Amino acid sequence: MPYRASLANTIIVNRSIIGSVYLAVLLIFFGAQMLFTTFLTLPPRPVFFLVSFAVGLRLIEIVSAKQLLAKHVLSSRWFAAASISWTLALALLLAVLTRQPDTHYFGMLILPILEAAIYFSLMTTLLVAMAASSLSLFWVAYVAHFRSPFPAGEILEASTLVLVYFIIGCLVWLLVHMLRDREEQLQQQLDDLNATRGKLIEEEKLAAIGRLASAVAHEIRNPVAIISSALETSASTSLASIEREEMARIAGLEAKRLEKLTTDFLSYAKPGSAPFERLDAATLVGYIVSIMQPQALQKGLRIEVETNDPGSIYGDEGQLQQMLLNIMRNAIEASPRNGCVLLTVVREPNENHQIRIENAGPAIPPHVVHHIFEPFFTAKQGGTGLGLAIARSIVDRHYGELHLERNETDHVVFAITLPSNRQVVGVGAAHPGTGS
Repeated sequence: MPYRASLANTIIVNRSIIGSVYLAVLLIFFGAQMLFTTFLTLPPRPVFFLVSFAVGLRLIEIVSAKQLLAKHVLSSRWFAAASISWTLALALLLAVLTRQPDTHYFGMLILPILEAAIYFSLMTTLLVAMAASSLSLFWVAYVAHFRSPFPAGEILEASTLVLVYFIIGCLVWLLVHMLRDREEQLQQQLDDLNATRGKLIEEEKLAAIGRLASAVAHEIRNPVAIISSALETSASTSLASIEREEMARIAGLEAKRLEKLTTDFLSYAKPGSAPFERLDAATLVGYIVSIMQPQALQKGLRIEVETNDPGSIYGDEGQLQQMLLNIMRNAIEASPRNGCVLLTVVREPNENHQIRIENAGPAIPPHVVHHIFEPFFTAKQGGTGLGLAIARSIVDRHYGELHLERNETDHVVFAITLPSNRQVVGVGAAHPGTGS
């Protein structure tokens, strides 16, 4: 594998974690030595100095390595090489300074082998295992003052350590290599998923634009055709004056309908530009109720209002009034005569406000529920299908949520959640038109 490629495939491991493992193992080994001082002599003073120095180095690594080497592969490998070399030398120095023929410090040599398996190739890992094995075999000769024959027990113990070094080095390198390959595969799959998701979003946007354009064309074509036909008919001299006036009246009505349609569409497509401000929730709701009261009285409906410490919200007053008017108008039109429309304002524990508008009457059919917020979808005669779409667009621009909370006979509830925290809508206050 080329050098640059091997760098790219190196797994970045937090040096603070590796330093902590080294520090813990060193303290455990030194603690084990201190534990048996009852039976053996106390370790020489140089051992204490060397352990203190090694502990200090690892503490510096733990504190500083996270910031210095977190994302730099090359520097991490150089740091790992220094750490491996230092640990090999440290184990030998501790064994020599302990001045005991039997030492457990060579067990620490497993750590540099593991570190080599994490950061380097299999060949490098085997070289580190060979270096650790050489130190173990050197110790057998050292304690025998380099005079043969060497003790059979020491040779067996050193040979076992050598075997353990190579087995652990190969197994860990294999596992790390498999983990690295799996990580690359997962990253590739994640990149593919993100690319596919981007394409799907773009396709969905194009499809939505197509549906919207088709709906706009359909809604505009009908009144335009009626206006054209009515004007042609009214211009005919073969018709009586009354009939021509009727045709002109129809053309005027269709023109007004077309104007309302374009106004609603612009309200849906073009966000408002007024800055957000603090609004009293009770005053906002009271104003909507006063406006809708005459329409409700025409059907013999009652509008009841329940508030629970409403407080204030942040938003565009005109947009919020339009949103509530659209939902209230739908609730009144869907209610049976002599019914009731209940409007509830509650401040939630998280300081957000929830406005619930409930009306009696039949439930919304299941096949309609999934489309009620889509523009130009309507099951109402003469409706444009933009009322709820505009309402949701306004709520989205206020970083809130509008949804159908309950859909049962005589209990159809639309719930609006609006944030009351300035920080939550602070972006909207500066750019209220940037919402979805």
